Amino acid sequence: MEASVLFDELATDDGHVIGIITLNKARQLHALSADMFPLLHQKLLAWQSDPRIVSVLFTSTGDRAFCAGGDVKSLQQALVNTDGNEAKQQLVSEYFVAEYQVDYLLHNFGKPLIVWGDGIIMGGGLGLFMGASHRVVTETARIAMPEITIGLFPDVGATWFLNRLPHPGVGLFLGLTGASINANDAKYLGLSEYLIPAAKYADVVKALTSLDWQVDTELHDSQVDQLLMAQYADADFATGNLIKHQALFNQLSRYSELADVMTCIQTQDSADAWLQTSIKKLLLGSPISAHILYRQVNQYTELSLAACFQLELDLAVNVCLNADLVEGVRALLVNKDNQPQWLFKDTDAVPVKFVDNLFSSPWTGDCHPLHSL
Repeated sequence: MEASVLFDELATDDGHVIGIITLNKARQLHALSADMFPLLHQKLLAWQSDPRIVSVLFTSTGDRAFCAGGDVKSLQQALVNTDGNEAKQQLVSEYFVAEYQVDYLLHNFGKPLIVWGDGIIMGGGLGLFMGASHRVVTETARIAMPEITIGLFPDVGATWFLNRLPHPGVGLFLGLTGASINANDAKYLGLSEYLIPAAKYADVVKALTSLDWQVDTELHDSQVDQLLMAQYADADFATGNLIKHQALFNQLSRYSELADVMTCIQTQDSADAWLQTSIKKLLLGSPISAHILYRQVNQYTELSLAACFQLELDLAVNVCLNADLVEGVRALLVNKDNQPQWLFKDTDAVPVKFVDNLFSSPWTGDCHPLHSL
């Protein structure tokens, strides 16, 4: 059986080394299974402390996806087949702790870490993508946080990065609708500065190995930035969708109640296909997930990155055990009937106390699995 993650080391012309991480589950769109996180964590730690390694390139096999997200189907099946809340909590906690530790390490890696964003970049895949210091998107990039469609919520650090987008209301809209954005949208939001055609991948690798890496490691980030900008070529990239709807996003940001946001989005009279698709996703999504996301982008705007991951672990455990995740994954990915029976019929029916409880940590103080981040 072929490894789910491949690691390689490429020698540079000046005697340094480029680390290469390749996700290797193309048939599953590189869905992140539990076995992948320890492999990633161990290698990243080793390369972080290895003076030979000057940069890391994070990519994937095939051309359909960088990573379509976490393997929530396997997680759901494990929950269905596990008895007792304590055992279920342990199961969920182990998966998300391992995932968030990798994401956090990427954010704090300390060396130029380039991610090659080709094809689908969604959910947990966006968590990996956002952790990189240098984020490339190709002409096929499709980015989304579609967790509302399976009864989860935008996690993997989304509480942090959705709240730091440069344009008001966009994080709220993307989280509520699971809307898909393209490479130019990613540039508009500052998610990537590098629009590079997929065909230039080999050129980027060659440039990395040919670079005269400066003795002063503080200069490496700017060297990689200049290298990637030299490969920038956006002529064949599709026009973005977000900028033409910014007035709507501005309006959403001014509301103080989720009900008003929902009404505003649902009553948009527009023939724009992208907007209509986004609205349909919102209408089909979990009402509980909508409430969670609304709080994430309104009440937790100032949390540190570590605190965001700690909050998201609390939410992940509570949502998997007490909310819509199991049913959402069943409807979308297991039985594929696309008829989820959510716990509440709409957002107005979700009790405030129910949502409050989801934000209540199962742990106290130093007992929290991520307290040492």
